[in-house]
Amino acid sequence: MLALDCKDCSKTAEGLRALQHDVLESLARGRSIGVVMDRLCRHAEDLAPGVVCSVLSVDRAGLLHTLAAPSLPQHYSAMIENLAIGPNVGSCGACAWFGAPVESRDVATDSRWANFRSSVLPLGLRACWSSPIHASDGRVIGTIAFYFPTCRGPSELEKTIVATCVHLCALALEKEERNARIHRLAYYDSLTGAANRVGLERHGEMVAAKAIDEGARIALHCVDLDNFKEINDAFGHRAGDLLLKMVADRIAARLAPGDFFARVGGDEFVVVQAGARSRACVRDYAAKIAEAVSAPFDLEDASVTIGVSIGVACAPRDGRDLSTLMQKGDIALYDAKGDGRGRLRFFDSEIEARAAAERQIRQELKQAVAGRQLEVHFQPMVALSAGRVSGYEALVRWRHPSGELLSPAQFLPFAEKAGLMNEIGEWTLREACALAAAHLPPDTRICVNLSPTQIEKPGFALDVARAIEAAGLPPRRLELEITESTILVENAATMSCLEDIRRLGVSIALDDFGTGCSALSHLRAFPIDRIKIDRSFVQEAVARPETEAIVRMIIALARDLHAETTAEGVETKEQLRMMRRLGCDEIQGYLVSPPRSIDDLLASERRAVARASRSRKAPLLQEKSA
Repeated sequence: MLALDCKDCSKTAEGLRALQHDVLESLARGRSIGVVMDRLCRHAEDLAPGVVCSVLSVDRAGLLHTLAAPSLPQHYSAMIENLAIGPNVGSCGACAWFGAPVESRDVATDSRWANFRSSVLPLGLRACWSSPIHASDGRVIGTIAFYFPTCRGPSELEKTIVATCVHLCALALEKEERNARIHRLAYYDSLTGAANRVGLERHGEMVAAKAIDEGARIALHCVDLDNFKEINDAFGHRAGDLLLKMVADRIAARLAPGDFFARVGGDEFVVVQAGARSRACVRDYAAKIAEAVSAPFDLEDASVTIGVSIGVACAPRDGRDLSTLMQKGDIALYDAKGDGRGRLRFFDSEIEARAAAERQIRQELKQAVAGRQLEVHFQPMVALSAGRVSGYEALVRWRHPSGELLSPAQFLPFAEKAGLMNEIGEWTLREACALAAAHLPPDTRICVNLSPTQIEKPGFALDVARAIEAAGLPPRRLELEITESTILVENAATMSCLEDIRRLGVSIALDDFGTGCSALSHLRAFPIDRIKIDRSFVQEAVARPETEAIVRMIIALARDLHAETTAEGVETKEQLRMMRRLGCDEIQGYLVSPPRSIDDLLASERRAVARASRSRKAPLLQEKSA
């Protein structure tokens, strides 16, 4: 504090100490910045009679905001709000611009006041002295001004008062900035700038409660991006982050006054529509969101297009609080995504019943994995050149507590949603290897399907090595089947995993070839030992020449890649003859055998051997060693 050269310095010093104590105590008690600055201005005016004091903040965009001006009329403070700083923007605007004190001893003649003197002179104020408030990093974060009723500059007493006030204002404004940063981190998503889940629960709940209390209707839209993972995998996380920012900007641009939105997950957003007058109004609103997000995005080196699935819950019909609406909106979204992409679903009781049934299935499935209710069944494959079984595909089945035997198509989609694919896949691999080593002929291979999540798991090749070692199965007898979607996401991690598996001596097959978006160029990069021709092509080839041509092309492609071919779904002798004529290496299907449990398979093959022995014909299926 500066020394005061006046007869009343003791009283002034006491007043400054009281000012300092009051401001610091107010900050410690967490009072708002407006209240603290208002008290500071009033103290300053008491210490310097006749002076009018104001404190402004300067944001990072260089805009002025009134924090306190208790002796100035409200219309004058409103004029200053959001005013950009500059060399000719009054004393405060110029002071913030230059970062140094500015004295305007005569507002009537000072050019810096040319655009503002008509507002200040009628108030009886003739001069203004403004001082900058600096942050600890040197930025100007505010200004404090003394207005005088006469044309003059500041006295030594007033300079002393302002010196103390500037220090206190800096403490208060920096504390406010820190609080704002903490608030932003707590309630807003750092990537997109949208509210986060906590912010939604806090602010969205207030929006919902206010609307319902006033008798209005609101709609909660759960918005999930389609194909986001594929874009993230194909173009990288930088492109994915850029896409999420652009999506958030587009959604924000569609919001009406009073609406609110948040990012609540990786690629999931929630929009609270305050003015949901009717179902048609809500539908139109959702369509505008979908239209905005579906337009192409320019991601630096690529242009991509995505869609959205939307689930909607409406208040008060579906609930009267945000938590209930969120739960029911999620149920509607889940139903929308389950019916394909780019869908809109309103919550209703039928959707809720389906969701409850699926939750029960997922829970039962978790218990099935833990309680060994899963089984591995085997379907033989026959080498056409030798006319004998060359391998078996291992297929998982679920023996449901009801007694029903469920196929993968009936439960794996639920397993994927429950996050059980890795656990089921690992169990199937270990069990298949163990059964093959113990019961199947040593000159046959065992084929096990892999999910994309297994290949993406770090260290998966080590899981394969452990499975064959634990079973005592020679690596050459194991073949792992991957889908086309795996090779379409050509990345270093997937490539490295497949190469590590092949180095173990395990072969790789491409399953259901032709059913996806086959990118033939990817086959050159991936280590494929076998291509399995999808059953739909096999069964159509007999009746449709164009399909036969496709099958012929696939077989020729495999031959050029030094890979074997297996025709799936062979059910008739006519299909068998065609596959043999086209040069396919192997067939699989109900013509040979349906999938069977290991006990049924062994019993069936013993019967086949016995029949062949009686008729003195070579059996199709060789007898296996014990």
